[in-house]
Formats: sequence, C-alpha cells, structure tokens
Amino acid sequence: MIDNALWLLIPAILFSTTGELFFKMGMNRIGGFEFSGRALGAVLPRVLRNLFIWLGFVGFGLGALFWLAVLSRVPLSIAYPILALSYFVVVIEARLFLRERVTWRRMLGVTIIVIGVVIVGLSEA
Repeated sequence: MIDNALWLLIPAILFSTTGELFFKMGMNRIGGFEFSGRALGAVLPRVLRNLFIWLGFVGFGLGALFWLAVLSRVPLSIAYPILALSYFVVVIEARLFLRERVTWRRMLGVTIIVIGVVIVGLSEA
C-alpha cells in the first residue's frame, strides 16, 4: 500500500513546486517590499490582482490535496523526507522558467538531498 501511495507524491511535488514558481513569477512583477503593516497595506491590493499569485495558490492547494492523500496512507517519517525531492524540482523549474543561474555547488547540494531521499526510501524496503 505504501508503494502505491508514494506515487501520489509526484503530483503533490509537481503541483506545489509549480505553485511556488507562479508565486515567484507574480512577485517578480510586483517587486520587493518591506514587511511592515504600512508596506503590506500598499502591496496587498497588487498581490490580490496578480494572476500569477492566484495560479500559485491553485497549484499549492492542489499539491496540498495530494499531500493529504499521501499522509492518509504513509508514515510521516517516510513521506516527509521524500517530499524533499521538491528541492530538485524547484531548482530545475527555476532554471528552465525563470532563467536562474544554477551553480555546480547548488546542484551538488540538491544531489546530496536526493541521495538522502533514496536512502530513506530504501529503509522501508
């Protein structure tokens, strides 16, 4: 049962990371702001009118639904570490869609995380 449920992690990761990608795209258009009551009051209307932010919430919400399905079937100590594969997906999405620079050190760090995920996954076998 765990093996089948872990397949639900794929859409959970893809929806969540794509939601984050849309959040970033939206905030790139809005720009930076100070985290204070006054600044939030000024930027909040722009955030609420931004299509990319709304798409981010949709992606994040769909990812959460798949994540809940996983949690209903898999021990958290297995599922959560595997969710760390999202680090790899985010780096790839950021490179492809945002044209972010990805250094070999960043990829090495992500690779180490993926190796840890594989070890955790094999621990259940």
